[in-house]
Amino acid sequence: MLTELSKLIEVQEIDKVILGVSQELQKLPEDLQAFEAALEELKAAHTSQLQKLEELQAQRRDPEAEMAQMAEGIKNSRQRLMEIKSNIEYKAMLKEIAFKEDQRDQRETRTLELMDLMETQNRLLADQNRQIEEQEALLAQKRQEVAAQMAELQKELTALEEKRKKLRKAVPAALLKRYEFIRQRRNGTAIAPVHEGVCLGCHMNILPQQFIDLQKGLEILQCPHCQRILYWADELGEAEANEQQVS
Repeated sequence: MLTELSKLIEVQEIDKVILGVSQELQKLPEDLQAFEAALEELKAAHTSQLQKLEELQAQRRDPEAEMAQMAEGIKNSRQRLMEIKSNIEYKAMLKEIAFKEDQRDQRETRTLELMDLMETQNRLLADQNRQIEEQEALLAQKRQEVAAQMAELQKELTALEEKRKKLRKAVPAALLKRYEFIRQRRNGTAIAPVHEGVCLGCHMNILPQQFIDLQKGLEILQCPHCQRILYWADELGEAEANEQQVS
């Protein structure tokens, strides 16, 4: 195998590792953002439930004020009842008092209902508060973990890029240019092994004469179908060829 081709294979392998590390670096903040978004959603739900509690509290104040007025009205009516001498007026006043007491009882029932709803709402808010506190603690821990992971990955990436830089120096500029051109168009894989006359990049047969020339290892050849740069897989060993198959 040509020395420059061998070095180019090493360049591709390290490029794949760099790509994986870079994707991991990109994914970590995205995962953190998803975690933050979930917490914000929980806080928004808590704010909504808090508004419902305030509405219930406002609704409770109205019946209580009305009951206070009704109680005063019933008291006054009972006092007037003692002064009435006409039987007809007496019965009418009793009917009025009964009506007011019924209205008061309805308000009391509604107040009790509102109190039950408020108690349920307070339990819900307390549970949401607990969840928010737990999620905030987890988020703080997650931020520390992500920062540590990103620092480690960045360190690894820097070392990989330095190694890549050294490897590329051993490859002719024209070949590197061709490699980058193909890599951008072939999902990051510009070099593919050939096994038994089949390009393992696109899984198509290459020409018989081309396969013979490839085995000689005297020139840089490309697949006539996918345009990837080729090398003879058997030269590196069957196991390594299988690892480098392109999906």
